[in-house]
Amino acid sequence: MDFQVVVLAGGTSESLSPLISKDVPKALLPVANRPVLSYVLDLLESSNLKDLIVVVEGQEAARLVGAWVSSACVDRLSVEVVAVPEDLGTAGALRAISKRLTASDILVISGDLVTDVLPGSVAATHRRNGAAVTALLCSVPVSGPSDAAVSGGKDKAKKPNRLNIVGLDTTKQFLLHIVSGTDVEKDVRVHKKKIRAVGQVRYQ
Repeated sequence: MDFQVVVLAGGTSESLSPLISKDVPKALLPVANRPVLSYVLDLLESSNLKDLIVVVEGQEAARLVGAWVSSACVDRLSVEVVAVPEDLGTAGALRAISKRLTASDILVISGDLVTDVLPGSVAATHRRNGAAVTALLCSVPVSGPSDAAVSGGKDKAKKPNRLNIVGLDTTKQFLLHIVSGTDVEKDVRVHKKKIRAVGQVRYQ
């Protein structure tokens, strides 16, 4: 399948300290005695998606990930590990490696993704529908007051404004609008032509 795959593998974010550090970047965080990145690479290989760019934040983190990839993926996958500056975000990371993206179809996947959906199925759906963009989405539960009470208030609930706000048509087949919760103060603005085109936009 002639897709080029970009794996966003993160770096050494302080949000996961002390689990990750300068010596153990996020991509190499052990999960069931295996680096978390290995699960994503296995998933891609099972879908015959083998042309990969693994994007890592920071030169040292990229060096460590590259060393692991060289030993773990030899003769299995074509993997290029690329270092980008920290805190670029998804769009910034893709912009930083844009000259390396030469295929007509690009699949972008998180390096710590846990899913039972095969990437090949998503790629096939994208190709079959001739879509400009295909997105795999899931709902994220937002903890309420009861959760905070159980934990004694020590664990803060994930704030909705840190999540993406997604607008779909009523059949949930077409992605019409997506915006970061941090960019929304009160109301979500939607172009009237989008509503006229589908009749109704359902936000999640």
